[in-house]
Amino acid sequence: MLASALRIVMPICLILLFSAPSLAKPDARGSASSVKRTYTLQQAVEQAMKSNPSIEAKIRMLENARMNVGVAQSYFWPRISLVGSTSRLQNYEEVQTYSSDNLSSNNWSKGVRAQLNLFVGFAHLNNLQKSRLAVQVEEAKHKQARLELACNVQLQFLQLLRLRQELKTAEDSVDRLKTQLKSAESYVDVGMAPYVNVLQTQTDLAKAEQQVIRVKNDLRNTQVQLNKYLGFSPETPIHYVGKLKDYAKTVNFSEAEAVKTAVSKRPDLIIAQRSVEMAYKDMHITMGRFLPRVDLTYDNMSQSKEYDDSSYKGYTRNYWSAGLQFSWDIFAGGESTFQTLADKKRAQSLQKDFEDAMNGAQTEVIRSLLDIAAAKELIVASDAGVKAARESYDMASTRYATHTGTITELLDAQVRLTQAEDDASRAIAEFQSARARFFYYIGKENPGLK
Repeated sequence: MLASALRIVMPICLILLFSAPSLAKPDARGSASSVKRTYTLQQAVEQAMKSNPSIEAKIRMLENARMNVGVAQSYFWPRISLVGSTSRLQNYEEVQTYSSDNLSSNNWSKGVRAQLNLFVGFAHLNNLQKSRLAVQVEEAKHKQARLELACNVQLQFLQLLRLRQELKTAEDSVDRLKTQLKSAESYVDVGMAPYVNVLQTQTDLAKAEQQVIRVKNDLRNTQVQLNKYLGFSPETPIHYVGKLKDYAKTVNFSEAEAVKTAVSKRPDLIIAQRSVEMAYKDMHITMGRFLPRVDLTYDNMSQSKEYDDSSYKGYTRNYWSAGLQFSWDIFAGGESTFQTLADKKRAQSLQKDFEDAMNGAQTEVIRSLLDIAAAKELIVASDAGVKAARESYDMASTRYATHTGTITELLDAQVRLTQAEDDASRAIAEFQSARARFFYYIGKENPGLK
């Protein structure tokens, strides 16, 4: 009894054993590759921030600027170094001398030397302040890169959603024209309409199908660009979810508030302002050359001398010395003067660039608000146009079906309906794109366009 049971169970166990690996490990090209990642607009922007190389590069430059602050601070501390030397003094011939130091000998010295800059024309202080300004510049560049990337991702994402709507409109148009073509062919078959109606419908159908092909190509190109922003290969299946009507429909900023926010937060303005301050620091560093330099020095040394002449006894001595060193460049051919004037002109030029950037920023903010207002009006007008075009198409379709209308009238109504639907989706996309640019212009991150 037991033997017969084993004969039944064992083959089943062997089958399960050998089939287990194939069940546990799905084909790498199968379900694993077919799984799509899903991203909303906000998630897409956040993913781009994590993976885009341009952001990582700006972070590295910011870290470099912070290290340079430490370099500038180091000049306020003393410099300590180990020093040593060895030399051979050899006379060509033995001559009478008045000092044993002139005899042929072997010499060496070694010790510790310390030097502290007490005053260098405020160069170290200005360098430290300049390095701290450089950190603020790199922070602003990092923020600017984030804003640019976020805006690019948002505009590309909105373009994708608009193209999806445009594709739906184009496919709806194809479906309507196919239905009209069947009606025209049936009317021709029973002699109730001329064959030219079929030809006209076929021509419009071909145009509509071409439009579908173009939109699909644009859609694919847009998705490839989005994948690039997010750090994925073009072939990676990504599902970007959302609709143009999902995002906020207002901007809670008055013109004055928007301009004020831009002036205080826009990173390009911060960069321009800090660049002016850094240029003046360079000028002050150059002006420091007109001032004297004072250094504190300390040496702790050992010195040895061994004479070739045995009648003179060599010696080794240990000593320390401390003192102040003073130097003042009175005249350097006008180098410091001309360099100071050049630095001043450069700072004044950057100041003008900053003022121009301020005016440009205010203009961009105001224009973006005007674009938002205009896009709002376009949405209202296009919605009314869609309703009218759809009603017109329904009426033309009914008249054609009852032989009181012509195929030309029906095709014209179909074209107007398709155009009205495209205009409606484009108006919403323009409104949201204007909002994305507005937040970029005021220097505020808004990944989800809330």
